[in-house]
Amino acid sequence: MDSKPVTSTPLTVPHPTTLCPLCLETRATKFMERNGYTIVCCQSCTLLYVSPTPSDAELAAHYQQLSYFEGDAGQGYRSYLEMEKALQPHFLRRLRYLEERLGRTGRLLDFGCASGYFLELAQQAGWQVTGVELSAEMAQVAANRIAAGGGQVFTTPDGLGDQVFDVVTLWEVIEHLPRPVATLRTLAARLRPGGLLMLSTPNTAHWQAQRAPAAWVGYRPPSHLLFFTPATLTQTLTAAALAQVRMMPVAPRPPLPGWVERLSAPLQAGLADGSARPWRLSLYTWRAIRLAGWGWQRLAHPADDIFTTLEACAEKPG
Repeated sequence: MDSKPVTSTPLTVPHPTTLCPLCLETRATKFMERNGYTIVCCQSCTLLYVSPTPSDAELAAHYQQLSYFEGDAGQGYRSYLEMEKALQPHFLRRLRYLEERLGRTGRLLDFGCASGYFLELAQQAGWQVTGVELSAEMAQVAANRIAAGGGQVFTTPDGLGDQVFDVVTLWEVIEHLPRPVATLRTLAARLRPGGLLMLSTPNTAHWQAQRAPAAWVGYRPPSHLLFFTPATLTQTLTAAALAQVRMMPVAPRPPLPGWVERLSAPLQAGLADGSARPWRLSLYTWRAIRLAGWGWQRLAHPADDIFTTLEACAEKPG
């Protein structure tokens, strides 16, 4: 269930660069401080966002750091290259959904493709694939993965020329975008009529983001600038002139008794970053813990939103 985040001291946001990225409202309330940045809540649409927004130059430099994909787990990834095992089942499920909804494979653009795991799986499934990745090093890794099948990866959308696609995907990308509506509109313009845009992002309506924000890993500025609930994500896609929005919460993580939470935290972290060993035993152990937690949550916190991730799919009107 979607809910408003808790807010505290009112904070007026007067500078144009700190207008609400979704509705352009100037009024916001301070939500929390993290990593030297202020996260505020829009008084109109309730979107949480970083204010003031870092400059484009600062963000570009941030994502070119090698540590973002290899070593900086607080801002990026302990080792993105080790995450293939953890990401693969999600990517395969998403590909099945897209093919079923579209009715076929076709031309696919993955915006923010990182090292190209998803592009490679899509190519193997029969899609014609193209990627965009800001990090030059990761773009080269992705390009090497898909070059033999005719795929290409660019470091800016300018390299796409006049290409049009059947599907555009953004996996864990929209929360990084300072101008989400404008970016989605630009990407939607590259869809054929009836084409699909599908994305994923952390779910800020999750019980931990609401009740224990200090522990919520999704609050990580400056990497994450925006923090979505089902309501604000739907508003964003609609504002980008996309229709038939379907919201699909995934990755349930119910609350656990405190002692279970503490004991299982290393296991969860290892599964998230791909470092858990042995993998299958770790995975099945965590699933058993999560199932038990789901039962406990229904008794202790029945109104909680337990899904850590939002997936959404929208259509370009024909």
